[in-house]
Amino acid sequence: MYESFYGFREKPFDLTPDPNYFYMSQGHEEAYAHLEYAIMENKGFVVITGEIGSGKTTLLNLFLRKLKPDIEIAFISHTIVQPTQFLKMVCQEFDLAVNGKDKSQLIGMFYNFLLGKYSEKKRVALIVDESQNLSDRTLEEIRLLSNLESDKNHLIQIFLIGQPDLKIKLRKRHLEQLLQRVTVYWHLTSLSGDEVAQYINHRMWVAGAGNREIFDGDAVQAVYHYSGGLPRLVNILCDAALVHGFAEERSSIGKDVIEEVVKLRNIEDVFPGEKQSGRSSHERTANRANSPRLVQRMDYLETRINGLENMLGNLNKSIELLTSALGNFTTSEKKRDTMILELTQGLRNCMESRITLLREINILKNTIQNEHLKRPLVDEDDSSRTI
Repeated sequence: MYESFYGFREKPFDLTPDPNYFYMSQGHEEAYAHLEYAIMENKGFVVITGEIGSGKTTLLNLFLRKLKPDIEIAFISHTIVQPTQFLKMVCQEFDLAVNGKDKSQLIGMFYNFLLGKYSEKKRVALIVDESQNLSDRTLEEIRLLSNLESDKNHLIQIFLIGQPDLKIKLRKRHLEQLLQRVTVYWHLTSLSGDEVAQYINHRMWVAGAGNREIFDGDAVQAVYHYSGGLPRLVNILCDAALVHGFAEERSSIGKDVIEEVVKLRNIEDVFPGEKQSGRSSHERTANRANSPRLVQRMDYLETRINGLENMLGNLNKSIELLTSALGNFTTSEKKRDTMILELTQGLRNCMESRITLLREINILKNTIQNEHLKRPLVDEDDSSRTI
């Protein structure tokens, strides 16, 4: 729509995690260095956390692009699953046949696969995105996978990538053994004000605008104010501002356009920033926490999410039973039950999408938990941990 008007080859603020547009802020550079160190030194467990929209997936895509071909990677992002189903997903990612195999057979097959790769002098890594959605039982299953080792080396490296809720989960007492295995940890923070300016200019340059500064200084500060420095929110604001500017044939974007976009789209409550510049972040958090309507809405969302997760667990059990029973049916029965299985799987996928959407809406919960989430995963002054 506005590309030719502003001199872009393509939209600079698209929400897809394209590594070509990746801006290496100081925090992203540190996170990438931790990933690189972990893969080079063959560290067993790695945890990277960050707020929704902080650029974790884009960072992962860049990391995967630069990995050597002698490292076999499984990448899993659908994480609202039961332990056995997760194990099957891991095996399928490595092209291992899972039909008709129970849990013990799956583990044995996967162990033999790891030994085979080790004998070929190849490395194996499992990357789990959206790890905050993993159930405690599935996290324990992942810990057990890490027990598959040779006498001297890890047979598999495991990377858990997720939102800040992940580090809350890992602090649970019954997951202490998993936490003890985390050798590399980093929390990805938001961009600073200067980094937001560099981020905006970088994306416009990649999109073909050259050195032209379309957003003036006040507009950039407004974007930082309302986005809180989260790249995804910066993208949403900037894209909407360019549409608005194009409609009014503005050659540059000022602060008034940013504030008009926020007002017209009624998104003040979604973005971390507030128009009242004199209020501290602590006061804003306290004000939202004291809003009965907000608390009621969050409680409702939590109840919906928990209910859907329970239903999803029952669906997964039904799918496992149907899958294991298909081998004993006649041809006509197989056709019927295969259709039932496909419909059930479709319902499961739909429900997973609905849960993901509810979790996105529940981003407001992070505001209230902000002070709690500032605590590091381990009791250190630094936000990283390397053993």
